[in-house]
Amino acid sequence: MKNFRAGLIGCGQNGKIHAECIQQLDGIDMVAYCDIKEDNALALFNQFGGEYATTDAEKLFCDETIDAIYISTTHDTHADYCIRALEAGKHVMIEKPLAMNVKDCLRIDEAVIRTGKKVMTAFKMRYYDMLIKAKELIPNPLLVSMQMMDDPWPEDIWPNDPNRGGGNVFSQGCHSVDIMRFMCNKDPIDVYAAGGNYYQTTNVIDNMVAIFRFDDNVLGNLIQGDSNCPPFTSKFFMQLFAENKSLTLSDRLTTLIYNETGREPLVIHGQETGIVEENKAFLQSMREDTEPPINHRDGLYANLMILQAIESLKSGKPEPIRSLVENNKVEVG
Repeated sequence: MKNFRAGLIGCGQNGKIHAECIQQLDGIDMVAYCDIKEDNALALFNQFGGEYATTDAEKLFCDETIDAIYISTTHDTHADYCIRALEAGKHVMIEKPLAMNVKDCLRIDEAVIRTGKKVMTAFKMRYYDMLIKAKELIPNPLLVSMQMMDDPWPEDIWPNDPNRGGGNVFSQGCHSVDIMRFMCNKDPIDVYAAGGNYYQTTNVIDNMVAIFRFDDNVLGNLIQGDSNCPPFTSKFFMQLFAENKSLTLSDRLTTLIYNETGREPLVIHGQETGIVEENKAFLQSMREDTEPPINHRDGLYANLMILQAIESLKSGKPEPIRSLVENNKVEVG
């Protein structure tokens, strides 16, 4: 059985977590580490082993022995690194969000289609055991409400930089809308949103409420921001509603309460999982030459849902989502 060889671009916290996961898996090895700070690349190389550490990403792209590239860099670099990796014949595991703007999202879509290589978007929350259980209990919800409310982000961290990270709503909102789309099992048609920059001095959108319209008139409601993390619901809080049924996920989506008319409520406790599972799934997709279970289109839709919500709060009107994917005629190159 082939042993896949991977290279990592971005040797910060998330990159280290992926390297730790790969070390636990049979069939894939992390052989190259790249970071703009040489010390970061050397630190992971020394901790996990491999063949080299570098500050030059092009060395990984040109390495014909590397099968897959992991991208765990600042958000503004994701699109170019992803497209370059695809064009170099590599499969890609990319941290969220896919890109910083609509055009770059669609450029990645075009590159995947053109090269035929695989892209898996790192949406670990899809593997939370209580999310999977919730999907079993209410497979066809009429309405999904998702809240992700954090404590205020510090001004001096790169994710709060408008050009490098985009702020909390943009950076973490794609997780929220991805699991919303996952639970609905339908694609979003459009979005209407309100919110803005209330206090973050970096001028990012820091709080937003959005309504998503999915196929078959299924609705999604998003509350996203960093005003304050509520202790009762926790940072991650989701509710699903169907006829005579409701379901609540609290405690960072690890406590499930299911209610159905005429029955006693069901309470189940789970745990946060996901990063090892997504790495296993990525490896399996390469090994079996199948589509990754969370592919670039999933990343594309999640990214566009947040970007178009932000566009809606600026325009004051509903903004399309699905048509952007279906009519992708963006100029590339």
